[in-house]
Amino acid sequence: MKKYVITGSIGHISKPVVEGLVKAGKEVSVITSDTGKVAAIEALGATALVGSVSDRDFVKRAFQGADAVYSMIPPIWQTTDWRAAQNEVGRAYTDALRGSTVKYVVNLSSIGAHLGEGVGPVNALADFEKMLNGLPGIHVKHLRPGYFFYNFTHQIGLINNAGILGDNFGLENQKVPLVHTRDIAAVALEELLGVSFTGKSFRYIVSDHRTLQDVARVLGQAIGKNIPWVVFTDEQALKGALDAGVPASHAGPFVEMGIALRTGRMQEDLEKTNPAPGPTKLEDFAAEFRAAFTSAQ
Repeated sequence: MKKYVITGSIGHISKPVVEGLVKAGKEVSVITSDTGKVAAIEALGATALVGSVSDRDFVKRAFQGADAVYSMIPPIWQTTDWRAAQNEVGRAYTDALRGSTVKYVVNLSSIGAHLGEGVGPVNALADFEKMLNGLPGIHVKHLRPGYFFYNFTHQIGLINNAGILGDNFGLENQKVPLVHTRDIAAVALEELLGVSFTGKSFRYIVSDHRTLQDVARVLGQAIGKNIPWVVFTDEQALKGALDAGVPASHAGPFVEMGIALRTGRMQEDLEKTNPAPGPTKLEDFAAEFRAAFTSAQ
């Protein structure tokens, strides 16, 4: 494999993937919607392709001549139907791949994608897995990571305002699979460079298994505060999200995902496979959380 196309611009996962591919001597193109990222992409030794991943013609041109693609559906906030908007991107990708030169796809999915319904934003990732699985002649590896560590940085405002961390999941003694983006990037890079997978398959990625009470304790210690983890009702979680400015199109799906985590449905398949954990632990992330908390004060 010589020519790679990376989606996701140079975000938390895509950037280290680009760096690793360039270091390995690969020809790398990066899709970004932000013209302000062009210089940074070129500084990594890659080519920037500026356009929207919802634009089928653009994506088709971007994939021309590529041997392998790293696919991910980016965050979409300006929509009244989140799943439909995500699926629009998924269809743009699959239309571009159909009949292309691409032989390998490493796709960022999520735990819970085995369900297809009842997992909020992951419902569309399950849809996309099915779209990719329907492509003949292309080998696909779906990456299904756990709950991202950096999601906890979104609760810094809650710490400042109420002195707590919380959501509608995280029952006492219930361990949740947590993952750091650099561990996801390492697996993605391994799969893209090795291209040893055939057919359609998936791989779970987890860095640590911890209770949310443990998360609150460790992150609280990192910032010098005693912070409890509070399990909200679904109604409280929905109201809190809406009050925080999360649009209704997204607040409901986030609550649905929390229910799936609380009941264990979202992580049940990962726990059956029991993947080897990555190197980054909660205590490692705590230093990053402290830095984010300090900068937000």
